[in-house]
Amino acid sequence: MADTRPSQGSYGYTMVNASTMRIAVTGREGVPEDAIAAVVNVTIIGSGAKGYITVFPSGQALPTTSNVNADAPGRTVANMAHVKLGTNGSIDLFRSGSMNVAVDLVGVYVPVTAAVSSGRLQTLAAGAQRVSDSRPSNALGANTTRTIDLAPAGLPTGASAALVNITAVTAFPGFWTAFPSGTSRPNVSTLNIDTVGQTRAAQAIVPLNGVRTISVYASGGGHLLVDLVGWYTGDGAAAMTDGLFLPAAPMRMLDTRALRTLAPWGGSTYEFQVGAPVANAAAAVMNLTGTQPWDKGYVTAYPAGLGRPNSSNLNVTGWNQTIANHAITRVTTRGAALFTDAGLHMIADVAGWFLGTPSAPVLAAPSNPNYTPNLALRVNASKAYVNTAVKASSSSYLDYWADRGYAATWSDLANVATPGNVMLFGHRTTGSAPFRYINLLNVGDSFSILGSDGRTYHYRVVDDRVTLPSYSTIAGLAAAHGPMTAQLVACSKLDGSATSTKYRLVITGRLYAVT
Repeated sequence: MADTRPSQGSYGYTMVNASTMRIAVTGREGVPEDAIAAVVNVTIIGSGAKGYITVFPSGQALPTTSNVNADAPGRTVANMAHVKLGTNGSIDLFRSGSMNVAVDLVGVYVPVTAAVSSGRLQTLAAGAQRVSDSRPSNALGANTTRTIDLAPAGLPTGASAALVNITAVTAFPGFWTAFPSGTSRPNVSTLNIDTVGQTRAAQAIVPLNGVRTISVYASGGGHLLVDLVGWYTGDGAAAMTDGLFLPAAPMRMLDTRALRTLAPWGGSTYEFQVGAPVANAAAAVMNLTGTQPWDKGYVTAYPAGLGRPNSSNLNVTGWNQTIANHAITRVTTRGAALFTDAGLHMIADVAGWFLGTPSAPVLAAPSNPNYTPNLALRVNASKAYVNTAVKASSSSYLDYWADRGYAATWSDLANVATPGNVMLFGHRTTGSAPFRYINLLNVGDSFSILGSDGRTYHYRVVDDRVTLPSYSTIAGLAAAHGPMTAQLVACSKLDGSATSTKYRLVITGRLYAVT
């Protein structure tokens, strides 16, 4: 429908103001004049910096929601969105910063006055089900297409379209397209990969062309996961109102940043109501965003109070990542649930509901991990032969405890499970030399600290360098690496070997897991 790139003719939109573009949906060939909502695929192309896009009904105030996120300059990332049509059958698109945008029309919803047979969404009662996983040894090569059979997950004969979640895993740069089997591949993308090894997910509505399979094309290649969420009924289905779409202006229904300062820990589940104005809502249309992750991992959206399915909606591949994905999710009378395996802040924006009978919850709301500040007792780094007790100290007693073989706390912080930096100093040639070989630790390696609560706090090395013996300089190395860090510090020669009092070797780790 629209593309801001000059190379593509920069067409299909008008500017409402410097940040907001307006795109007409009705009035186009094949689009009914009475359409009330649209499904679009929005792609950020070459972001100038970190930023986001919000899609909303034209003529309405900008909501505090988002649909697509670029977490670094140069990103190319796509996401689907359901959006209610506003003034003159149009949608508005807000850009938070410099970026090119392409908008593809997937389909529209039209109003009905009675029960209908076709075009109603039926979602799996227990949540999305995985139907294909190419791991570990059946990845797609570059410029290849794979046929995915959806029938085993319950897709009925006669359905007109499938609602699926497509995930490209450890993929190569390029794009992926889900399209009807037996047809020519369209000139659109379902998801985009812009760096080697990325894992990204996207939800897609794929016409079925009279069969119960879809095709998925990979331009760059990689592993592929496909989860079936539901399907749109065909002409042969019984006439009902279940599955009709009730659109709404987007509204934020969950933001864990408002509930707690630190991101939820790995293994956490958050339930929330989806704001439906009617009791008979079976599914919610949401945009899910993950930010400030503790580690690489995934998020699963599913009906609150039911067993968590073997599917995923968001995939995180870096600790500084912000990523979004469209999700139509089955709900219960308790609403929806979001599970994070590795821990991160989770945001859910709702843009409408599908009518039907919500599932009945059968499980109690899960209790989430919660760790309180406790004393660091021991530090371990097997690669560097470190396994020594920690002693709470101060700058005045640093050498006293280090001379006795301890890893002494140089900073004021001697606790784990609390924001801040645990700075541990140890000797390399005296006092039993517990830090003799910390030069063997490199970025990507890990070390751990045992807390007095009996849990082990795991840190991934994010920086290793030699610097001057200044407390403020060393502490500054940790400041950019997250809310909870730890450092191993020892005297060093300029090349990192033992030893000289002129310099300090500093290994900085970022907390990523607790066991």
